Amino acid sequence: MIGRIRPWIKLTTFFIVLLGYFIWLMIVFTFSGKNLKRGIRIRRNFCKAALKVYNIRVHRTGVPYPRGCLYISNHRSLLDPLVELSILDAYILSKAEVNSYPLLGKGARETGVFFVERESDSSRKAAVQAIEKILKSGSQVLIYPEGTTNGDDLTSDFRKGAFEVAFNNNIPVVPIMIEYPDPSYYWTLGTLMDYFKRVFSKPGKHKVIIEIGKPITAETKSELVIKTRAQIDSMMIHARNTRR
Repeated sequence: MIGRIRPWIKLTTFFIVLLGYFIWLMIVFTFSGKNLKRGIRIRRNFCKAALKVYNIRVHRTGVPYPRGCLYISNHRSLLDPLVELSILDAYILSKAEVNSYPLLGKGARETGVFFVERESDSSRKAAVQAIEKILKSGSQVLIYPEGTTNGDDLTSDFRKGAFEVAFNNNIPVVPIMIEYPDPSYYWTLGTLMDYFKRVFSKPGKHKVIIEIGKPITAETKSELVIKTRAQIDSMMIHARNTRR
């Protein structure tokens, strides 16, 4: 019985926490003016609070890069941004559907999230241009170049647009690996509620492993993509062996 209602309790609590932080964000912006750095700090605090709601414990290796960079991550679950943005103060590229979510969409727009329609060539081009502008300003950007969540043993093909921007502008590319306790945490099929029921009906803590690598050096754009993907794959294998 408890297992059946546990996901609903966690999801309800999550939305209460989301509402609280959204109200806080709006109050801060109303009285202090809109400030992206302040908004990103509030976003980080929200992500940390949400992880407590879901009883997710993050085990991190490595430290965030101290300057502007392009973070490249594998993509396992809709939980990935929640976990990684509890650590990183980065802009993040997200699918366009999030923009329409109540509260979450507006909160995302105000805290460094920008959107792309994955099936639209013009939207993808605009996203790459936005990434270039942000990186040139000295800020950090987090992207998932696989384009969608992946349940395979290793990464799938990377889209290359953001890599070209980083390479052409001498921006460091920093790999990040995220891994979960077992493949049941990967979201590749089914509805959002199906996913929540599958994952959060489980009692106890949910251990998520994060590894932040060192910047990748390469002589060509193609080599940059290959070496970044290989490094993330290597970190995934290590994490999988560690969790056993």
